[in-house]
Amino acid sequence: MPDILHRLEIDTPRQRVYDALTHAEGIRGWWTRDAELDARVGGIGEFRFYQHERLTRVRVDALDTPARVTWTVLDSFMPGWPDTRIRFDLEPAGSGCILAFAHRGFAHGDARFARVTTGCAYFLVSLKRFVECGRGAPGPEVVDFARMLEP
Repeated sequence: MPDILHRLEIDTPRQRVYDALTHAEGIRGWWTRDAELDARVGGIGEFRFYQHERLTRVRVDALDTPARVTWTVLDSFMPGWPDTRIRFDLEPAGSGCILAFAHRGFAHGDARFARVTTGCAYFLVSLKRFVECGRGAPGPEVVDFARMLEP
């Protein structure tokens, strides 16, 4: 099974990154402006795109302050995402941290998967900008990734 793996250095303390991953306000700053998140283990996150037309729902599986956040995708407009797992690991590094991102459990490594990998990288850079500079580039301020995924 193919997995999406990214690793990047972030020049801010890992608690700030952890907060951006575990609060709806944080998600709104880097991924999608239309987000709700029940930030407790077993809580549900709903991330909407394109004026409520597209939804991804996750369950929070792990919250290890400030080191790890794990979600299971329950439902998504993105083909192949349901039943996958998303994990953010934060390692201290000097005055900042290293983010190790993994999205695991995809059935196929096709062209659509390759485009999703690129989309994940884009939003992780948006997260980096958000926590370092105070301004990310969440949807809908970005290119229409849903169109990119159409065959």
